[in-house]
Amino acid sequence: MGNGEIKGLRKETRGHLHDLWEIAKAGNLDSLSGEDKWLAKVMLEHQDQYFNQFEIADLTYDHEYDVDSEENPFLHIMIHSAVERQLEAKDPIEAFQFYNSMRKKKVSRHDTIHLIGVIFAPLMIKGMQQRKDFDIDKYISLLKKYKAKRPEKIYESLEKTSLV
Repeated sequence: MGNGEIKGLRKETRGHLHDLWEIAKAGNLDSLSGEDKWLAKVMLEHQDQYFNQFEIADLTYDHEYDVDSEENPFLHIMIHSAVERQLEAKDPIEAFQFYNSMRKKKVSRHDTIHLIGVIFAPLMIKGMQQRKDFDIDKYISLLKKYKAKRPEKIYESLEKTSLV
C-alpha cells in the first residue's frame, strides 16, 4: 500500500470517526449498530481525554502519530472497542477470565480493558505489519500467564518482553 493510499484510507477512517463522534455527542447512539455503535460508546467514554482530537478528526487525516512520542486516540478507541467486543462475546474466553481476575483485584473496569488492550495491541499490530494472521495462541497464552498477576507486574513483564 503506497503513501497516497494510506493517506486516503486515514482520511476516510477519520472522517467516519468524526461522523460517529457527532452522532455520539448528539446522543443518537440508537441510530447506530454493530462496530459503529461500539466505537461511538468508546469515544464517549474517552471524551475527557480526546475531545479535541475527535472534534477535528476529519481535518487531521494528514497527521501521522509518532508511536514513540504520541498516543493515537483513534487507534486507542479501536483497540478498546475490540476488547469490549471480545468480552461481550467471551471470545476468547481467556480475555473474559482475565477481566474477571483483574476486577477481583479491584482494578477498574476501564483500566482492565486498557490492560487487555496493552496485551492485544502489539500482537495485532505485529500481525498487520508482517501480513500474518493474528497470533491467537500467543494472545491466549499471555492472558493466562498474566491473569494471576497485579497490573504493575504485568506492565513490568510486558516492558521486558518489548510488548509495550
